[in-house]
Amino acid sequence: MYHKIKGHFLTIVLICVGVSAFGQATRSPFTSRGIGDVVDLNLAHNQGTAGLGISNGTYWNLNNVNPALLPYNSLTVFSAGFVGANRTVQNSEISEKYVGGNLNYLVTAFPAIKGIWTTSIGLMPYTNVNYDYTYTDQVTGSDDLVEIRETGTGGYNQFFWSNGVALNQRLFVGFKATYIFSAVEKEFSNTIQNVGNVYTPLISDRVSISDFLFTAGLAYNKDSIFNSRVKFKAGLTYDLGSDLKAKRFQTFDRTIAGNPPIDSDTLINDLGGRISIPHGIGVGFSFNRGIRWMVGMDMKYQKWSDYKNFDGINDAYDDSFKVTLGGEFTPDPSSVTSYFKRITFRLGASYENTPYLIDNQGELNQVRDFGINFGWSLPAGRFSSLDMAFRFGQRGNAEETIIEENYFKVYLGITFNDQWFIKRKYD
Repeated sequence: MYHKIKGHFLTIVLICVGVSAFGQATRSPFTSRGIGDVVDLNLAHNQGTAGLGISNGTYWNLNNVNPALLPYNSLTVFSAGFVGANRTVQNSEISEKYVGGNLNYLVTAFPAIKGIWTTSIGLMPYTNVNYDYTYTDQVTGSDDLVEIRETGTGGYNQFFWSNGVALNQRLFVGFKATYIFSAVEKEFSNTIQNVGNVYTPLISDRVSISDFLFTAGLAYNKDSIFNSRVKFKAGLTYDLGSDLKAKRFQTFDRTIAGNPPIDSDTLINDLGGRISIPHGIGVGFSFNRGIRWMVGMDMKYQKWSDYKNFDGINDAYDDSFKVTLGGEFTPDPSSVTSYFKRITFRLGASYENTPYLIDNQGELNQVRDFGINFGWSLPAGRFSSLDMAFRFGQRGNAEETIIEENYFKVYLGITFNDQWFIKRKYD
């Protein structure tokens, strides 16, 4: 009984800490567009296969991509993860490096009806915004140059409740309700160069969201194909589009030479509005032989051309498409003589047309992202594991999208599996 209470207490403490610990893994100018970078739903073990997760449910790790696969988790599972990134941002003239990290997710699930219905709750970022750049422009009708600075911080968080139900041994359905909350803050200022004691106007803009998104999932499992022990799995996810309730707060300040504001005014005071999030669909296929090996492919499409910001503008977004290939291998899951043989090794790669459109001399180019992932899960105790994954990738191309990012990401996760809520026959 003591261990159960301690486990519940640990979960509550970590969730409370997680609310304040979510942040930006690193700075990126691409996050200035729309709602910022949409965070990958995959947990650390999935990241080892570049995010494969729409069809491949497992018994020991929680699937956070397709809620229909939750019934695979017949034990109570708790998972927490961290992400760190080293990113080099460059164009044809300059190059800058950024390093950062943050808590990535806190998720738990338990079987409501073992083998039939599993429910899950979790907390993680929905989007990240973190940018700070300065550029110069010419004042209209004058030879003076003005220095313009734009910054953005924050992001939207998500708290979700997922449920998966096994209709029979082959067909599974799932549903996920996600509460989106928190705010993005942006600032815009400009200063005329080579002029003493000039006023610097500063506009601060905060847009907060408080509303729900919904996701449905479907999964199919065939125990054997071609008269062999190889299993076939398929999955489908559908993200319902929604007009999320939002509020805007905007202020105007004037400063001189970086001193405290000499004049302040509130331009917009919690004005209500909407932010339109488009629908998306994902399809996945995988083959496996028990828990020894698995290979699969996922495809995800989201109609970001239908996105509308608080002002009802698309903000240079286009439809996104991502394809992922990956697999995992465990030499001997039941080995009692070799720890190495019980380690699960993973490898994967993904290619994505991101939603971002960049205007390069009048031509709109879509930002592409390609990366290679690898990782492993180290057994810990009876059913738990320490999950690690790494990704090398490139987003954008300096010739096409002006800005190019070369990045390296590290994912660390820990997964606890245990039997809770069991009525003892003897005490």
